[in-house]
Amino acid sequence: MRSPSDFAGQQLFIQGEDWHNNAMLGWTHFPWDIYAAGYKDAADALVGALAERKAFLDSVVYPLVFLYRQGLELQLKLILPLARRLAGKEAVADHQHGLMSLWSELRRHLGQLNPREDEKELPAVEDFIHQLDAVDPGSFAFRYPTTKKGEVSLPELRHVNVRHLSEIMDSVFMLLGGIYSWLGEMEQNNAYY
Repeated sequence: MRSPSDFAGQQLFIQGEDWHNNAMLGWTHFPWDIYAAGYKDAADALVGALAERKAFLDSVVYPLVFLYRQGLELQLKLILPLARRLAGKEAVADHQHGLMSLWSELRRHLGQLNPREDEKELPAVEDFIHQLDAVDPGSFAFRYPTTKKGEVSLPELRHVNVRHLSEIMDSVFMLLGGIYSWLGEMEQNNAYY
C-alpha cells in the first residue's frame, strides 16, 4: 500500500492509460436512470462481496442499506415525471427524500392510468417501501449513527439479513423497472396518435 505522499500533486479525477478502469460520466442526456441503477448495482456488488466474505457484514450493512434506499428513491424520481406527463399533471421538481410520498403519488397516477392496477404486486411493493421509509424517513439513518438531535439513528433495528433484503429489493426494482417500461411504451404510443 502506498502513502498519500506517493501521490502528492496528482489530481483525484483523471483519465488513465488503463482504459478499462476509466468510468465515463456525462454521456447521457437523461442521467436519472444511470444514477438509480448505479446505486442498486453498488448494493448488489456489496452483497456479492459479503457472500464471498470480502467485507465485514456488521459495518457494510450501513452503506448497503443506504445504497438500496438511494437507488429506490432515484428510481421513483425517474418514474414520477413520466407518470405525471401521462396523467396530465404539471412537472414538479422532487427535492424531498420521503419514499412514501413519492410512492403514494406514483400509485395515484398508476391508478388513473390503469384502473385495473395489479392487486397483488403494488400493495406488496408499497409495504416494502413503507417499511424502509419508516426506518429511514430522511435518508440519514444508514449514513450517520446519530440524528441531527444527537439521538441514536436506528434505536430499534438490531438485525438485517442481507440476502433476504437483497432478494426483496431485486423484486421491487424489477417491478419498478417494468412500470417504467410500460409507461414509456404508453408515452410512445400516445405520441403516434
